[in-house]
Amino acid sequence: MLTWNSIISCQYQGPSPQDKRKLPVRRSHALSLRKIFLVFLKIGTFSFGGVYSMIAFFERELVEKRRWITHDEFMESFAIGQMTPGPPLVNTGICIGYKLRGLRGALSATLGQAFTGTVLAILLAAFYLYMKDNPLQQSVMKGVAAAVVGLLGSIIYKMALKLLSDYRSAFLALGAFLALDLFKVNPIAIILGAGVLGLVLYWRE
Repeated sequence: MLTWNSIISCQYQGPSPQDKRKLPVRRSHALSLRKIFLVFLKIGTFSFGGVYSMIAFFERELVEKRRWITHDEFMESFAIGQMTPGPPLVNTGICIGYKLRGLRGALSATLGQAFTGTVLAILLAAFYLYMKDNPLQQSVMKGVAAAVVGLLGSIIYKMALKLLSDYRSAFLALGAFLALDLFKVNPIAIILGAGVLGLVLYWRE
């Protein structure tokens, strides 16, 4: 389950001197592998609704509540998780775990994050096949789907406030949206293209 591409990519990341001052403690000495496993177990247990609806829970636990990483580090890790092969949220967890405690941290984060979801997926798949024609089950799924739309709206709004800080970032966001929605461009190509444009637009800063 560990993807080496995610780990290799994360080796080239790190907090800036300004970000380091925002972190409460030195990571390598403060965080045990058990603690990393348990926190990612919580994330994997209580986050629902797919990749984008889980971002808010990730950020609240790791950035806002525990301050293990900065917001910029989280967004960089998420971008790498999107670009590398495999499930994006698992890749993001690998990258964050590697930042916290190296290879063992990446393994602890992955095992914690995947454990509950794997068990529940097997149980729920069996239950769904048994109850798929039940009107009660269909009503529950419609309610869950509607709630996920609301969660996504909240996440997008918060991300826009933090990341779209000038007209250039707004232009890139709009261009990415149009490329994906209207022209069906591959998401990886969009991310790589945005990186090149970001280099052109921001390199002097």
